[in-house]
Amino acid sequence: MGRQKAVIKARREAKRVLRSDSRSHRQREEESVTSLVQMGGLDSIGMARDSRDHSPIEARNDAQAHYLNAIESKKLIFATGEAGCGKTWISAAKAAEALIHKDVDRIIVTRPVLQADEDLGFLPGDISEKFAPYFRPVYDVLVKRLGSSFMQYCLRPEIGKVEIAPFAYMRGRTFENAVVILDEAQNVTAAQMKMFLTRLGENVTVIVNGDITQCDLPAHVQSGLNDALARFTEDDMVGVVRFNKQDCVRSELCQRALLAYD
Repeated sequence: MGRQKAVIKARREAKRVLRSDSRSHRQREEESVTSLVQMGGLDSIGMARDSRDHSPIEARNDAQAHYLNAIESKKLIFATGEAGCGKTWISAAKAAEALIHKDVDRIIVTRPVLQADEDLGFLPGDISEKFAPYFRPVYDVLVKRLGSSFMQYCLRPEIGKVEIAPFAYMRGRTFENAVVILDEAQNVTAAQMKMFLTRLGENVTVIVNGDITQCDLPAHVQSGLNDALARFTEDDMVGVVRFNKQDCVRSELCQRALLAYD
């Protein structure tokens, strides 16, 4: 009887050791991948290389050429223009390129959400999931340029290579080693724009996009983008790009619609 108990005990101990070893092995694998990514030992940027859009980012008109040159050579870029001019697509594609080439550590995308705070609060999920519908135009471009798998990896909170945050979450932050995109900037106030632009640290490219003709702020509140365009001029650090209706590249029909509502 004693021998039988000893055998049963030995079997249980063997199973426990095997389970423990299995968990340890999986943990070591996960830690090794993370550490290799962080240390550059693994080409993490190649995780989703097969599904990436590698097409060159090329200007389709003079205004886009000006915009591309500003993103490549300036630290702070303001771009205003109506729908379909390529503001969001180019900024997101260039941000993805900078992350892939390891020129920056992260991409930060923000935009104002004018709906009441409760509207976001009632949506399911964490802040990234709540904000996802508003982030969709930039998200779609980043998925194409980074690849779906790597994009999901970048969005993981513990990785943080791509951050999505409502504009209200920018207060108190300092941006460093990043491409920061403020989209729909016509809907921030002048005071909010000042707050945002004083967050800028070292090695940042900040792209402020918007359409001053589609401001959703109350009539008596000045658009922060419009105010900034009056305060900043183009120099060696700042780029100012103004698209017009003829610069619309989305489609001929989109351009016709813009002209119809002129």
